[in-house]
Amino acid sequence: MTDLNHAVPATMQGVVVLEPGGVEQLKLVDLPTPPPGRGEVLIRVHAAGVNRPDVLQRLGLYPPPPDANPRLGLEVAGDIVAVGEGVGQERLGNAVMALCNGGGYSEYVVVPAAQCMSVPPGLTMVQAASLPEVYLTVWQNLVWTGGLKAGAKVLVHGGSSGIGTAAIQLCKRFGAEVFVTVGGPAKASYCEALGAKTYHYKTEVWEDRILADTEGVGVDLVLDMVAGDYLDRDLKCVADQGKIIVIALLGGRFAKIDGARLMAKRAELTGNTLRPRSAQFKARLCAEVEQDLAAGFASGHYKPLVEAVYPLQQVARAHTRMESGESFGKIVLKIGESE
Repeated sequence: MTDLNHAVPATMQGVVVLEPGGVEQLKLVDLPTPPPGRGEVLIRVHAAGVNRPDVLQRLGLYPPPPDANPRLGLEVAGDIVAVGEGVGQERLGNAVMALCNGGGYSEYVVVPAAQCMSVPPGLTMVQAASLPEVYLTVWQNLVWTGGLKAGAKVLVHGGSSGIGTAAIQLCKRFGAEVFVTVGGPAKASYCEALGAKTYHYKTEVWEDRILADTEGVGVDLVLDMVAGDYLDRDLKCVADQGKIIVIALLGGRFAKIDGARLMAKRAELTGNTLRPRSAQFKARLCAEVEQDLAAGFASGHYKPLVEAVYPLQQVARAHTRMESGESFGKIVLKIGESE
């Protein structure tokens, strides 16, 4: 709970991108504090997660939807200090973690009330800020689209990333077997400690190894954030009637695949992105994930995996770390003095 007498200032500090480009284009400036509209709340932000889409948007490669806040920041944790029309006053003071429609890199952000979730007991604000974007993404794709269930075999590319580590933990909670690709021994050890079997994409033909390790059957589900030439390799090691779900394009937009293999395996190749989905879709997703996170942390299946924390003033360092490809788990911006 927060101080219900907290006075909301007329201005706040927030990060803007001066023009598409490198980290030097990130600048902390004074901005008007936004008022919450109908169905919205104003959150005093204590921490904000850093995600790959933020980097892509900064580079000019991932434009926000027309109705979104054009500034960076897709997930935050903080407390509700003002409510808009249609939102009960009892929400004031609630500690929440939230999926933002942009603008999370700031001292205050307006968020639809239905995209706010309770912070699991025992977590700090920094830890809570690392959860919404990744867990909503993996739940949407693995559970809703992929039909994740006990005994399934799941391949996740980028296993040590925020998405990858969330996917590993979610799969283990469901009783699925997890295979991940990683860039080196340190990342392999990190993922193996979470319960995944690892393959070094720089030195191994991972699709052949996966087929060998599954006795030629392959995996039931692939969560692919690489795309490009990985898609045909996914198709080689996916099981009959398996699914390949593309959620990012780090390896490129275009691919050449073996159409005959796609047909013979009766495989499903599809894609998803969360940001442009409707408010109703996001509200339903947040409601399910809120319950899963509470249960997962209570049971010990989930743990927060924050690798690096930077003050908001060092947002450029946070983006540099993200772009280095050397990070493990999540990177978080800390705003103010909260833990």
